[in-house]
Amino acid sequence: MQWYHYTLLALAILIIIYFTMSYGFYEKIFVKYKNKKKPLVNQESDFYKESYDWFLNIPKDDVYIHSYDGLKLHGFYIPSIDKTTDNLAIVIHGYQSCATDMIIIAKLYSDLGFKVLMIDLRGHGLSEGKFTSMGYYEKYDLKKWINHCLRTYGANSKILLHGVSMGAAMSMLVTEFKEKEHLNFLILDSGFTVFSKTLAESIKSKFFLIFIPGISFFTFILHKFTLNKISPLKAIKNSQIPFLIIHGDKDKPVPEKMAKELYEASPVQNKDILIIEGSPHAKAFEVDKEKVTNAIIANICEPFKIKKSNVKYCTDKKTADHW
Repeated sequence: MQWYHYTLLALAILIIIYFTMSYGFYEKIFVKYKNKKKPLVNQESDFYKESYDWFLNIPKDDVYIHSYDGLKLHGFYIPSIDKTTDNLAIVIHGYQSCATDMIIIAKLYSDLGFKVLMIDLRGHGLSEGKFTSMGYYEKYDLKKWINHCLRTYGANSKILLHGVSMGAAMSMLVTEFKEKEHLNFLILDSGFTVFSKTLAESIKSKFFLIFIPGISFFTFILHKFTLNKISPLKAIKNSQIPFLIIHGDKDKPVPEKMAKELYEASPVQNKDILIIEGSPHAKAFEVDKEKVTNAIIANICEPFKIKKSNVKYCTDKKTADHW
């Protein structure tokens, strides 16, 4: 063999190793993400137990729809304590999570008089699906959920989306569709700008950044999207929907600078941002429940015409006195 034969052989081996490892990373992130040793939320802990007991005892319905590609998607619908309201909150969990992890958020909106829909994203909770797309296909699922709400719970529904992490990304991405006309407000907790960037932030050893193009290659070959196509930043630049961004200053996979970039990129006048000191990724409500609750109520009371009695009902005395 000539020297160039050895060079070509070495290059072929390196390419095989590169794409083998890239596929392994792709599979871990997009397919085998369910292999989590413990749930994200401990419903028996002091912080969550009250809301969990509430959820177990309230009237609610299991709701199912089918995605555009035939998956059976699941949600929980909680009717409003106010029978006359058009206010409806869709509560959206994040990566490796499920609808019931969002019970404490659902209770907040229920106490404020909203109808509440908690959804399990494809491949999470009780919804079907063998892979996640970090918001790319989930935005189409959310579009179908919005249409389901308009058909089932009232065509005049004033809809609020409250999304955490990937749920926040979906909430921004769905504004690319005509259904945005029915969205009155977005609560964006720990949302990222572009998935390829948050993936890069999540990788501890910077050497492994070289595999991001390889991972994107497999998402394109197998699922028809690249990592850069998952871009809430692009969506929010073209959205006119008011929003509140909630973010932790200790968030590593989605650093604080992403929250500020999203905020500054939006052309909307009615927007707000809350940075919670000491909060890691998607834990702001747990770290400072009072501050987050106050910020949410301050931003949504006017657009949703929330009654003062509901505000007092859903908050502690200190917060109620503030209102």
